[in-house]
Amino acid sequence: MTNQDNNLLQTEEEEYFDLKAFFYKILVRWWWFAISIPLCAVIALYICFSSTPEYKVEAKVMISDSKKGEVGVNPMLKELGLFQGTMMVENEIVELKSKNLILDVVKELELNVDYTREKMLRDEKLYKDSPFRILVDLPENIKDTTFYVVTKNTDKIEVLDVDKNVIFEGDFSQTISMGGYRMTVERNDSLLQIGDEIRVDLLSYGKAATDFHKRLEINLLEKNASAVGVSLKEMNPDKGMDFLYTMIKRYNANGIEDKQLVSAKTVEFINERLRVINQELGDIENSAETFKKTNQLTNLTSDAALAMEQKKATDAELLKLGTEMDVVKSVRAYLEDRRGEEFRILPEQLGLTDETLNSGISKYNEMVLRRGKLLQSARESNPIVLGLESQLRELKSSIRSAIANVENGLDIKIKSLERESQLVEEKLTSVPTQEKQYRSIAREQELKENLFLFLMQKREEAEIAKLMYVPMAKIIENPDPGEHPVAPRKMLILLFGMFLGVVLPVGIMFVADMWDTKVRNAEEVEKVVAAPLLGTLPQLPEGRTSIEQEGFVMSESMHLIRENLNYLIKRKESPVIMVSSTIPSEGKSLVASHLANAYSKAGKKVIVIGCDLRNPKLNEYFKKENRKGLSAYLAGMVDDPELIIEKVDENLHVIFGGTVPPNPTQLIASSRMGELLDYLKKEFSCIILDTPPLGILADGFSLSEYADACVYVIRANVLDKKGLRVISDLEKGGRLANLGIVVNGIKVSRSGRYGYSYGYGYGYGYGYGQNEKDKKKKK
Repeated sequence: MTNQDNNLLQTEEEEYFDLKAFFYKILVRWWWFAISIPLCAVIALYICFSSTPEYKVEAKVMISDSKKGEVGVNPMLKELGLFQGTMMVENEIVELKSKNLILDVVKELELNVDYTREKMLRDEKLYKDSPFRILVDLPENIKDTTFYVVTKNTDKIEVLDVDKNVIFEGDFSQTISMGGYRMTVERNDSLLQIGDEIRVDLLSYGKAATDFHKRLEINLLEKNASAVGVSLKEMNPDKGMDFLYTMIKRYNANGIEDKQLVSAKTVEFINERLRVINQELGDIENSAETFKKTNQLTNLTSDAALAMEQKKATDAELLKLGTEMDVVKSVRAYLEDRRGEEFRILPEQLGLTDETLNSGISKYNEMVLRRGKLLQSARESNPIVLGLESQLRELKSSIRSAIANVENGLDIKIKSLERESQLVEEKLTSVPTQEKQYRSIAREQELKENLFLFLMQKREEAEIAKLMYVPMAKIIENPDPGEHPVAPRKMLILLFGMFLGVVLPVGIMFVADMWDTKVRNAEEVEKVVAAPLLGTLPQLPEGRTSIEQEGFVMSESMHLIRENLNYLIKRKESPVIMVSSTIPSEGKSLVASHLANAYSKAGKKVIVIGCDLRNPKLNEYFKKENRKGLSAYLAGMVDDPELIIEKVDENLHVIFGGTVPPNPTQLIASSRMGELLDYLKKEFSCIILDTPPLGILADGFSLSEYADACVYVIRANVLDKKGLRVISDLEKGGRLANLGIVVNGIKVSRSGRYGYSYGYGYGYGYGYGQNEKDKKKKK
């Protein structure tokens, strides 16, 4: 395998997340969950029971349209799905949700005044069950204000500001000045409670309308239907139902007013025409009377009776067509009149026989009214308004074309009848000229009379229609708040709280694990370092690290390390074992002294040498003074090695580091170090070297050439995980012979257990103090 492959494998091992180990950490900290889950559940329950419930009041409304027929729209477009049949309903939805309509409802129901009874756990929203009512003389001057009203007795009240400072104390119905307006508090005797404190929120009409607008939802129930769903989120169900009922009632009232406006304009047009025709009819009657007196006219002769009957039928038809022609011209003149606004309501129901023209006028008036409604809540530059104006201009052009077509048709019919009348007149050549002149006057008189009666009839029909319009919106499902509130969703909040109670400890442990850069156990070492693990050592209490105080657990751990080390060096005669670490304070001197003690207990004659000349600590574990030692011998101050050897017992000897020299690296690398080891190999069966840390000093590498094995100490909770890469690099480079790992400082669990499970099933189950307990039992 190449170096690149080794590095890649190394990176994968470092980034590996041990799910099993993480799960074990969760099990060890089970008490975190025992606290977190109930605590989060209690907080969730508090949120559920302290939040004021919110209801969703829903109703279903059917939007109807009594207008029929269209102008300039091919009916086939609807069949092909190219015409938006729901445009009318969508426009009505815009009007239903307009702020102007909501503002009217807020004013009518006085919804800008909110009453709240504050309680310890949850606030109670009041509406009709409020013990009093606030009346304001100039509600349009209201600025957002909050105050408290306290009922002292059946007649006295106290008004407090937000900070509970008294701003008024007096009787009910007494005028209270609030700056730009005045108000009174009117009591509700049936609901009045002595000592009751109610919070009153006075809002401006605009803010109250905006608040309701945000909580109001209107949606089309079906794509091709005219039914809409109206819903409002409200904390007081009665208030929500009253709002929806009143909003639909106001919407219908506005729609009826619009339709009545069309009828009123039609009546106004007819009255103007009646005035003109009445004057013309009077002039004709005066002319007929004068003509008869002057010419002494009599009845037509029997010879002209048959011709006159035919003439009469023709004249009647001409009269009818002339009347219709007159009405059409009047409509065209009204349409072309540019003295008023561009889009005016046209008169309807004038008895025109052309259904296309009638439907066009009706559609035009409907769109004019729709535009007026939109302009109440939108600007003229609004895309919907501009679209309606474009449709109105197209429809207006269609109406002009329809009027022109009707006029052409009527003109053709009139000319045909006039030619027929001319033929009849030729048969009446024998009739006196005076009689013919009178007939002309009489025919004109009859035309005006019929037109007058026709317009009178249409005026009555328009007057009746003003009182017979059907509301646009019909409630098909009454407003209903439902059986349960929509917020707070107690079960969801409780489940989320319990979920948070599980996730929070896991998240804390996960984040702590990600930020934890220290080596914690032997498993983490084995993921990075391929060298064999000789064993683990427990974390010893302060003051109990010397070999004299070695407990049972420490002793058995060192015996295991000794046996694993013997297997590693294959029981070589007089082996030299170096003990080192990456950084100071990892316990290499501790391991070296106790390992030497373990070999001495096995019957071997052992010597341990303190080679860390910069920081000699070996004497602390033997409870002896750091007198002349290795530094003196290497410096040539002592020539006999026996003078620097300290005897601990029959099998255990030690050479301390001695005085700290100025040049420790040169001394360790000198030839006298090799000479000393050659001498000691003849006298001892095992030599242990306590070397300087290999991660920061080069002294240890000078000693590695003498060593048959290297015990590398890693202290849990001290060495950074990045330091494991140093060990891995040393192991891969082959710079240390027979490298073995000892993990030091493993913490004892709460159960009194510590250790590491090996492949062959060996482990410890003892805690600190076990040795002392055994001693007490023996005593």
